[in-house]
Amino acid sequence: MKNKNLFILSLLIFVTLNVYLFVEAPSPLPEYTGKGAIVYSVEDAFRIVAMENNVVRRLYTKEIVGEGIKRNFKFDEHWRNESIEAGPLPALFLRSVSSNLEKHSSPLGVFLGSDYPISPSNKFSGKQQNLFNQIRKDRLPKFFFDDDTKRYTAMFPDFASTITCVNCHNNHKDSPKRDWELGDMMGATTWTYPSDSLSFQEVQEMVNAYRNGVEQTYLLYLSEVQGFKQRHKPEIGSKWPKDGYYIPELKSFMDSVNIIASPYTLSYLLSLK
Repeated sequence: MKNKNLFILSLLIFVTLNVYLFVEAPSPLPEYTGKGAIVYSVEDAFRIVAMENNVVRRLYTKEIVGEGIKRNFKFDEHWRNESIEAGPLPALFLRSVSSNLEKHSSPLGVFLGSDYPISPSNKFSGKQQNLFNQIRKDRLPKFFFDDDTKRYTAMFPDFASTITCVNCHNNHKDSPKRDWELGDMMGATTWTYPSDSLSFQEVQEMVNAYRNGVEQTYLLYLSEVQGFKQRHKPEIGSKWPKDGYYIPELKSFMDSVNIIASPYTLSYLLSLK
């Protein structure tokens, strides 16, 4: 316990001195080895990265998509097509993050599924559908070992947190359900990892991998905006859509992610006994 308290104190000091923790991937902290080594359960690690994801998805959905639509910004499921000048819908943003995670050294995996998905490939089946039925009842995450993939898995409920999500799913031509309301549980974010325990460095690598996926996806969005041929396209800089016809640059977006998410991450680490 003494080693763990010293470790958490060191982490607190480290976060205080480096606001950009995880975003710029600082040099790894010394690893504890031997007796007294600090180990985190994969469930704890899943909860940390799920909190990070909740922050990113809410920030992007509310401040970029929601506010952007008010400025007539376009967001489309086919946003990568050259003929379409639009950004990714929230679900497509996470899908791109997932694709970037597959290229990272961390073995973390993520995907968004539902029992009423717009894309049939995202529909739950088998054991995951049974667990999702339980989540619908108690709205609590589920943790299990998947015998098919041989990976530890966590399913976290995904809610319609903004009217943007509701309107998109209710109005989409391929949507199997058109009566969604704000606050409804629309699906579940599923995380996978091959080990049941992680060192602090592995947890840090997991968060770095997720944030790197967010960075790469957001950069891709900015690249799309820069290529718009329309006469009046959003200006990329320090301002956000709520300020006018603007899109925040990468640093502004990731700074906001860090400012909101890091205290939650640290608080959870401090709560572990």
